[in-house]
Amino acid sequence: MSPPLRGGDPRPVLVGGGSGRLGRLVVAGLLAQGVRVRVLSRQSTLAAHLAQAGVELSQGELAEPGTLQRALSGVRAAFLLSPISPDLAQHQRHFVQAARQAGVPRLVKLSGSAWTLSPAGRTWSGDAHRQVEQALADSGLPHAVLRPNAWAQVVLAPLAAALRAGDVLSGGFGPAQVSYIDIRDIADVAVHTLLSPGPLPTAPLELTGPEALSHAELAQRLSALAGRPIRWQASAPAPAPDHPSYLQQVHAQFHHWISTGVAAPVTATVAQTLGRPARRLDGPDGFLRELLATGGLRGHGVD
Repeated sequence: MSPPLRGGDPRPVLVGGGSGRLGRLVVAGLLAQGVRVRVLSRQSTLAAHLAQAGVELSQGELAEPGTLQRALSGVRAAFLLSPISPDLAQHQRHFVQAARQAGVPRLVKLSGSAWTLSPAGRTWSGDAHRQVEQALADSGLPHAVLRPNAWAQVVLAPLAAALRAGDVLSGGFGPAQVSYIDIRDIADVAVHTLLSPGPLPTAPLELTGPEALSHAELAQRLSALAGRPIRWQASAPAPAPDHPSYLQQVHAQFHHWISTGVAAPVTATVAQTLGRPARRLDGPDGFLRELLATGGLRGHGVD
């Protein structure tokens, strides 16, 4: 038997980007609350899997505004998420305009990290997200903006290959610390904000982990968890490709600025929103344990 509908509201929550890494977690969190979920998606294997889980699929694309009205019709809330691309601002503005026309009562946007948006011109993706945030403000729609810091499961995923190769971590951001946030915390804040009966926050929610760590400090935490010495070794960044793609250039911008320490500040927003601490990377369910397992170090205190 499914859990009761939260608040007794039978209307669905629309999740844009529901078949992606974060979107799937948001969908799962909503389903766990007994909420009807509708996902805006192109036909795909991932979307079919969502349908099997009881999710309503609405075929549409952000690039085609005419396909969005049906998806947004009659929803209680909507979550706006789309991959970084040269068209992010244009596509998300299509969503905002369609949501306004549909009278969506609550919209939550997944934006960029705070340091990517300010000052203007620092990063291409930050400038695009700022345009969408402004479009939301101009729309008059009740909305909230989430600005998560560096995602642990994305930024630190390459360390698994280094752990499989040996006990030396390389790369990283020099001595700079980063307040990595667990992607599950981002999803939990998104679900809470979509469903909360209270007023929406008026300021963007800047989401970080509970502490900032350098790669050298990450190696120390991994050593303690694995029961074997793991160290970090500074190394020169990989040479840039001759003809970098848009996404490669955006990632290069991220790497440059993170290396200056702009991603180190820690906020208490996750704890204030959810009433529990943000997940620690080396906590009982922290990402570093998953990283060690993925890196082939099972049997060293991390199982």
